[in-house]
Amino acid sequence: MMRRRRVPALWFALLFPVQLVIQLLLVLFGQRPDSVVQAFLATSGFHLSRLPAPPPEMVGGDGHYLCTVAARGHRRVVKPLRAGIRHGAAITANRQLMIANAFENVLEQYMPACHRTIRRLYDTYGYPVSRQIRSKLAADAVFIVMKPMEWSFLLVLYTVDSRPENRIQVQYSEFGKKGRPTGD
Repeated sequence: MMRRRRVPALWFALLFPVQLVIQLLLVLFGQRPDSVVQAFLATSGFHLSRLPAPPPEMVGGDGHYLCTVAARGHRRVVKPLRAGIRHGAAITANRQLMIANAFENVLEQYMPACHRTIRRLYDTYGYPVSRQIRSKLAADAVFIVMKPMEWSFLLVLYTVDSRPENRIQVQYSEFGKKGRPTGD
């Protein structure tokens, strides 16, 4: 029985140097130095979190389908991270939504003409699609279908931005309002 109590401490002792090396590499490549602590303190739904998990609720007004997925899907699937601010209203933000918005921010910054075209298409077709997502299962399905696109957005972000995680984290927050797109 005493040996079993020591096993978690042994794993912690063995994995601490590995975590330290990983953290140092992330800091070297421009990530936030407090990201390990923030993983526990600034996310909702975890034991050490300071933030309450946002309630899953339908976003009113002109919510597009990523917002709808973040708000209406099963929490275990879409993983809401925190409450966000969009057009002055509170929304539920998940990582997929923040990555998509950070990618849009990069497009707006480096390719404004392309961004305007994509935004116009998205505004034309995204909202009608979002109106069809009426159940948690449908929201989960759209979330999963959007995963490859999220990964491609993340690849672009990590390729063109010196601090991609910082750009992602300021999405739908009060930080960095200037120059950020207001859509999703």
